[in-house]
Amino acid sequence: MGIDHRHVGYTLPKFTLTIAPERLAAFAEAIGEVATGQAMAPPTFLKVIEGEGGSSRRILDELGVDLRRVLHAEQQFEYFAPLRVGDVVTVERKVAEIYEKKGGEMEFIVIETGFFDAAGERRALSRQIVLVRHPKKREQ
Repeated sequence: MGIDHRHVGYTLPKFTLTIAPERLAAFAEAIGEVATGQAMAPPTFLKVIEGEGGSSRRILDELGVDLRRVLHAEQQFEYFAPLRVGDVVTVERKVAEIYEKKGGEMEFIVIETGFFDAAGERRALSRQIVLVRHPKKREQ
């Protein structure tokens, strides 16, 4: 059973958070970087922000995706300005595209996430591709 393509354009409610120094320091330590007092967020920290509050799970639940069939296939980040400790960031997540390959055995969900500062200026963009496997049933 495939994903209903009418979900393209589905958008989660926006959420806002402040980049807390302790979260950034813990992330830096986890990836082997040294945190500093004027810390800029490492590029992959956007993944932490976009997943806040289980937002990735909420998108997949809305699309009716069985998590046992999911693989995080790709992630891209584009920065327009650095993010730093103390920045207030508003996050907007939407399903940008759904497509299939191999006769529907593989479906791909493209989720785009915009990161905006308090003035509404875009600071970064994330593009995540989630693979959902639909293996063919074997004939008896």
